[in-house]
Amino acid sequence: MNNNLNKVLLITFLFSLSTLNADFFDERDFLINNQLTLEDSIPKNMPLIKKVFWDKDGLFRKWNIAPESRYNELELRRNMMQWHQKIALVNLALMSYQYYLGKEIDQDRAPLVLGIDKYNDYKDRHKTLGYTTYTIYMTSAGLSIFSPPALKYDKNLSPMKLHRYLALVHFTGMFVQPWLGYQIANGGDSDYYENLHRKTGEIVFSSYLISFLLTLLS
Repeated sequence: MNNNLNKVLLITFLFSLSTLNADFFDERDFLINNQLTLEDSIPKNMPLIKKVFWDKDGLFRKWNIAPESRYNELELRRNMMQWHQKIALVNLALMSYQYYLGKEIDQDRAPLVLGIDKYNDYKDRHKTLGYTTYTIYMTSAGLSIFSPPALKYDKNLSPMKLHRYLALVHFTGMFVQPWLGYQIANGGDSDYYENLHRKTGEIVFSSYLISFLLTLLS
């Protein structure tokens, strides 16, 4: 099992090195013209959460904290989305290790199989990683949510549209996991909440992984 884990971590590390400098979410079109205006470059079909902050009457414009020009907005977007991608990649590696630890401590007779010291060590690591990955995840999500809107959003099905749909799944799961953890520690029916926590974690990890891989296809 440890050999398999080492291989997974090595592949993840090498993959990270190959992608950290990639130019994700590049708004190529805006580099051609730096005279873009809100009227001709704000997409009508931008996600609802973007409308709240970045529409013509969005909060960031009302509060006068938006960049001075649409061109500068798109530069800001590119930087924020690249950091979103890179932070998400780091978090994916941490979540992979956390997922492995969860599987180890969740197996039948785990304290006997692992040994009580190793079992407790794995539990502590899994819990610590839970706080860490949650914080990093919300940081990455915030960069995406609060970034300026793109020049356009595909109306048809595309890798990025699937990425956004899956984001709704893993964001919901990540949001509810701390509550499930609290219920396990303080609730009456810990077995029920542990099972729900386990299944939610599997859905979050799977959707997060697929969502990340889809960004590489765009």
